[in-house]
Amino acid sequence: MAKKKYEVDVICLHLNDGNMIPMRIRVEDEEGVKHVYGIKSYKELSGNGTYTTSDGIYVTDETIFFECRIEINGKMRGIRLYFRKKQNNWFMTV
Repeated sequence: MAKKKYEVDVICLHLNDGNMIPMRIRVEDEEGVKHVYGIKSYKELSGNGTYTTSDGIYVTDETIFFECRIEINGKMRGIRLYFRKKQNNWFMTV
């Protein structure tokens, strides 16, 4: 089932082996207010070829994506972060 998709800004740690660790996201709400959330935990799910994910996103080997946990108003929430290398952009699904 397709979930809501949001463009986000991401701060991530780039390791010397080429891997990335997402640290923080910034997302703009419907009223134009920007909110910053720290990534509490993550798991990289990239590298399984070309397919459509369970949240309705078509990914390729050029897509890096993570399953993450963030805290919103005292509650833990699961998101998925996607980075498309060719477009050089990040987005998340909720």
